[in-house]
Amino acid sequence: MNTMTAPTGPRPADTQPQQWLLVPALFTALALLAGGLGYSSSYLPDAPFWLSVPYLIPLGMVAATWRRPRTRQQWTNRIVLGGLGCTAALFYAKAAEVVLIAIAIAVWLVQGD
Repeated sequence: MNTMTAPTGPRPADTQPQQWLLVPALFTALALLAGGLGYSSSYLPDAPFWLSVPYLIPLGMVAATWRRPRTRQQWTNRIVLGGLGCTAALFYAKAAEVVLIAIAIAVWLVQGD
């Protein structure tokens, strides 16, 4: 006797499957475009490769949007997460430049030149 059966009744309106593939595909394309635009407009292409590794964080945020949402709240959260990932991909290169310049100025001031 199997007591672990799946519910057979209709699901609530919040949990109906959504047409979701367009949203993560759009965010993925936008994140790659924003990351490329931000990277090419900075001084990082002349820098070592390891400085581009933190681009994995915004791409990971966008990759999380590929999970199919089950509720309306998850739908909203994944859209916000994808938008934040695209924004982070766009502005990461400039933020990295600011941090590197601040470190360079601090080292320069400590040396006393």
